[in-house]
Amino acid sequence: MDLRKAALVVMMAALAAGCGRGGKNARVDAAIAPLIPSDTVVLAGLRLDRLKDTPFFKTYVEGHKIKVLDDFQAKTGIDPTRDIWELVYAGNTKRSMVFIRGKFGGQFGLEPDFRIPGVERQSYKTYYILSQGEAGVMFVTSGVAVAGAVKDLKSIIDNRDKSGESPPNDLIEMVTELPLDHAWLVSLRGGAMVPDVPMKGNMANFARLATSLGEVKLHADLSSGVNLQAEAEYPDASLAKQVQDTIRAGVGILRLRTPDTEKDLMRIYDGIQVNAKDKQLLISVVTPFEVIDQAAKLFSTRRPEGAKAD
Repeated sequence: MDLRKAALVVMMAALAAGCGRGGKNARVDAAIAPLIPSDTVVLAGLRLDRLKDTPFFKTYVEGHKIKVLDDFQAKTGIDPTRDIWELVYAGNTKRSMVFIRGKFGGQFGLEPDFRIPGVERQSYKTYYILSQGEAGVMFVTSGVAVAGAVKDLKSIIDNRDKSGESPPNDLIEMVTELPLDHAWLVSLRGGAMVPDVPMKGNMANFARLATSLGEVKLHADLSSGVNLQAEAEYPDASLAKQVQDTIRAGVGILRLRTPDTEKDLMRIYDGIQVNAKDKQLLISVVTPFEVIDQAAKLFSTRRPEGAKAD
């Protein structure tokens, strides 16, 4: 089993289970909140400004391992290690977009001017979009940009003219209930994000558990490793207990398929704790970054090219 498949098993299980810049709680930036579409089901955030001088920043931001940042830099020439403060993902089953907060012009209030070869510049209702194919970046101000499909970027501006359109205030309020960590995720209907695809056997049962997921709150400290805490709510206690057992069984299978010599992977599994409490499921993941990196290197060299995964 390669790393992607192993990670997918654990992360899918986590999904089924739930899966001013000051203050003591998280928040959605005031410049971003009014722009978020009303039909958003999941909100997630990453505070890059609070991660400077950490192993995460060096490995994942400076190491070019976050695709949306690399795509943003390719279209605009903006250096994400210097000019981006935070990312906010807003999505549902039909579309997703990432709001980017930072400083993009020479001075606030001035329209930024980027000219990158191969990137088309178009204007839409006084806002301009830099695009390659169907994907683009729209600048709302010199401090806020949005990355996503061009048609979805245009809909943000169109929604301003619709009566009754408003941001998902319930989701935005949920964010303020979380501690001020580096990353967070909230959803009132986590099960709504499960793809509607035909499934049989065990996968059909897993999909049933996933679609029943209700409110989800997740936050993570990334200062020296992954310290993630999540709460997920199910319709009744029996479902929460069933999901707990499913995740524990999945981690157990990974353990059985991992040789004793690969202790780094065992340390990852040891750091995953899942406990049902009435209708809630509590998930804790505590893993050092170096263990994740070592495990990734191990899996990348474990199986010859073209060999079949377990």
